[in-house]
Amino acid sequence: MAKEEMNIVAIELGSSKVIGVAGVKKFDGKIEVTAHVQQESATFIRKGIIYNADLAVKCIQNIIGKLKESLHKNITQVYVSYSGQGIHSVHNEVHRLFENEHKIVKEDIDGICEENINHEYEGQSILDAIPQEFTVGTQKLMEPIGVLSSTVTGRYLNIVAKAKLLNNLENCFRDVGDVRVAEYRLTPLVVADQLLNEAQKNSGCVLVDIGADTTTVSIYKSKLLRFISVIPLGSDNITKDIMSLQMEHEDAEELKLSKFGEPYASFSEEEGDSVIKTTSDGIEIHRKTLSSVIDARLTEILMNVKQQINESKYARESLIAGAFLTGGGANMPNIANVFKEVVGIDKVTVRKNSQSADYILPLGIKNMEARYLAALGLIAGANQTCTADLEEQKDIFTPPIPTDLPSVEEITPPEKSDNDEGGTSKPKKPFWSNFRKKFENLAKNITEE
Repeated sequence: MAKEEMNIVAIELGSSKVIGVAGVKKFDGKIEVTAHVQQESATFIRKGIIYNADLAVKCIQNIIGKLKESLHKNITQVYVSYSGQGIHSVHNEVHRLFENEHKIVKEDIDGICEENINHEYEGQSILDAIPQEFTVGTQKLMEPIGVLSSTVTGRYLNIVAKAKLLNNLENCFRDVGDVRVAEYRLTPLVVADQLLNEAQKNSGCVLVDIGADTTTVSIYKSKLLRFISVIPLGSDNITKDIMSLQMEHEDAEELKLSKFGEPYASFSEEEGDSVIKTTSDGIEIHRKTLSSVIDARLTEILMNVKQQINESKYARESLIAGAFLTGGGANMPNIANVFKEVVGIDKVTVRKNSQSADYILPLGIKNMEARYLAALGLIAGANQTCTADLEEQKDIFTPPIPTDLPSVEEITPPEKSDNDEGGTSKPKKPFWSNFRKKFENLAKNITEE
């Protein structure tokens, strides 16, 4: 039986923008984007955490409203991705001991998983739990069901963060209205599924997503996520440092991403003294000044990335596929070379487009796919349709036309007889008066009933 096409609606909540995308999952596996919209979020989201619920609700309602208008369909549910400061991974083990040698069954593993997910971390919530391996007797297995043993231990990578991160998000969607959330997913995991293939995850790699307010470090090995940490520093910190040279945010952002925003640039003294921008106040910005500002903050961010890799206990030499950079900060010129220099990984790839799905994109986002990766990934992983046909407009009630009215021929006024000469007879009522009277009486009766 052929699969049905599904209309999926996805919303990504980021620190700089909230992005909404609607797409159709087609029979052949392709995904066609049918609508997209985005809105600035800096006024209510900071480092991934919602701090102004009212503004967040209005933004989400606006996003959904615009998508509904574009689709000409009701939106019944949405898929949501999120990230935020403080997200990190913690390892946990759950043990089971049986009286006698026992064949491990699914109920045993389900119970271990449930005990893990109910593990409490003070002031924090478990956002996701990823099984790492099971130790059955002396064997380490990914699939322990069916094995005979008197003991089994499940090892998990729990992704945790302060409870308010997810609580604030869930409260906002409860206030949005009649649209429910089909699934909450962590943005770093969704993006990784889009950018990394199974071979890269298997051989080992680190994915570094340099966002506006945060930088996320995710390490994969043997096909599984092994470590994740969100650093509270991002590319917008570099922009703000450039703004200290007396310029507006828009000008600073443009300068950061221009050819002159090259960190660790090698240029002659003469080139370094060249003026690359004059502010509205007449202040001249020299190339070496801009480079030194960018170098200082970017080095700080990448030193934190290096520290997180060290804490993961995965040696850089074991990450055979190398490092993959994405996010807005990955658009900076020469970023790959700077990463090699600071972090010490020689194989570095800047990746912006999905490697795992076939999208049909409108011109509006065709050249900006990196910005929409999380929303596109949500659509790719969705398994429930999110829309319903609009209800047909109900007609305003009008009484039925009576069937006992005279025909058109019957109500046509007779021609004047030759014998009719101006006498004293009363003028005849207009021929529509009887029709109108019957109609008014009928309407009155219906109203009274």
